[in-house]
This record gives sequence, C-alpha cells and structure tokens, in this order.
Amino acid sequence: MWKFSEIVKDKDFWKSVWVVPGALFGIATTVLAFIDFGKGTIKQFILLGLVIITIIYILFSLIKNLRLKEINLIIDGSEIVIKAGDIFTFPRNIYKVIAFNEFFDTTVDDNIISRSSLNGQYLNKFYTNTSDLDERIIQDTRMTFKIVEKNVERPLGGKNIRYRLGSIYKDKDFFLVAFSKFDDKNEANLKLHEYANCLIHFWNEVNTLYAQQEVVVPLLGSGITRHKDFGATPHQLLEVMLWTFKISKVKFREPSKVTIVLHGSHHKKINYYKLKEFEKNVI
Repeated sequence: MWKFSEIVKDKDFWKSVWVVPGALFGIATTVLAFIDFGKGTIKQFILLGLVIITIIYILFSLIKNLRLKEINLIIDGSEIVIKAGDIFTFPRNIYKVIAFNEFFDTTVDDNIISRSSLNGQYLNKFYTNTSDLDERIIQDTRMTFKIVEKNVERPLGGKNIRYRLGSIYKDKDFFLVAFSKFDDKNEANLKLHEYANCLIHFWNEVNTLYAQQEVVVPLLGSGITRHKDFGATPHQLLEVMLWTFKISKVKFREPSKVTIVLHGSHHKKINYYKLKEFEKNVI
C-alpha cells in the first residue's frame, strides 16, 4: 500500500502518465473545432470515450509501476541494474561482492558468522578449510595499507586485525568487502555516517579493481544486526547505496555495469518507480 501512496503523490508520475491522454484530448479538440458532427450527443460520446480511455491508461500505468521487479538506471553515465536474484548464480566472468566484517572473519559457527548469511554461504560453498584464505588476506600487500588496528582483543574470539570499512580483498571472481563493525559481543553494527563513508570507500575500491567487468552487489547493510543511530528499510538502504555511488563520482566504462541484486523478499519492499529519481537528480 505504501508503494501505491508514493506513486499517487508523485508529480512526475502524473506528468508522464498524462502525456498520452493529453495528446488525445488535444487531437479531439482540434477535430471537433473544424468538423461539424451535428447533434451534441456525438461530441458527448467522444468525450466519454476519451475519459474512459484516460482512466484505463492511468490504471494500467499505475499497476505496471506497482508490479515492477527490475529497473535499469543510467547514473552519471554508468549503468545500474536493480533486480531480485541469487548472487551465486552469476557466471565466473562477473565480479560478485560478498560482505564480511571489518576483521574478515572466516569462522562459520553461527556465533561469529551465521551459516545462513551471505558470507557464511560463500565460505561453506568454496572452502572446506579457510586457513589458505586467511593467509592470503594477511600476506596481500595491498591489504596491509588497509589495516587500521592490530592485536585487537576480542573476548569471544575471531581474528585480531581490523581493516578499514569498505576495503576489498579480491578472491578470484569475488570481491570480499569489510562492511560491518563488530563489538565485544561479536554483533554487527554501523552508524549512519559509518555506513555512508564505508559505501563511498567501497565504490572507489571497486573502481580500481573491476577491470571493466560487470560487478554484482547485494543490498549492503541488510544483514547488519543493528544500525546504531538510524532505522532503515531495504528501500532506504538501496537509496543510500545509489546516493553514495553518485557522490563518489565513480564512472564505469561501457560495456561494464553494476547489478544490485536483491535476495529473498527484499525486492517486495522496493519502490522501483521512485528510484528513477536518481537519474534526474544531479549532485
């Protein structure tokens, strides 16, 4: 119902939907002005027909926008596709983003990492033993510049090297990104400014690594246990992702593109029509 309310209140929706009926009324007015149809009943039938056509067209446009499950946006020259899907179904020649915490923890035990989380699924799917991945992250020269703290004391276990939020480790055709802070209870959390800054750094990291290949990104932040100073719906998280993409001034060269894939029921909570505003607004 909230989607219906937002679309009905949107002035741009009415401007776009009135183009066809407005043209029909204009043509009808011109014809009636120059041709004498005799009795007024014919004019009334024409007017009634146009009103019925207008109502049907508006209802069709409204239903069409309410049922949208995918949208293509062009933002600052870059193509962004937003749709429902499973990130693991995309082929190997496409980079796929998996969100980790700031320590790049790899222990899937339903305490540090949940088996049902995206990174838990990733680790169980591709690694029987994560020690090799742990070692490669530590030895990666590029990652050493992303370290913000070493020898961190963690009472409930986990790695002890903290990386800058938004930092990416490239693991074959996957981008592993440090995307959430962990407290002493190993609970993921982020403040709004941390979330936005993390995304800006993330987009710039992607820009240096993607090698003109398509990049598939999940709805980042949707799996975080708690957002400390803001409450966010999936639609609002998606808007922040698009907003940070714009202000980061990242431009992906054709034919590459970014696909934001919505897992599970998240796509039902997205007002796709409203997202078209990001094409019009210039920062």
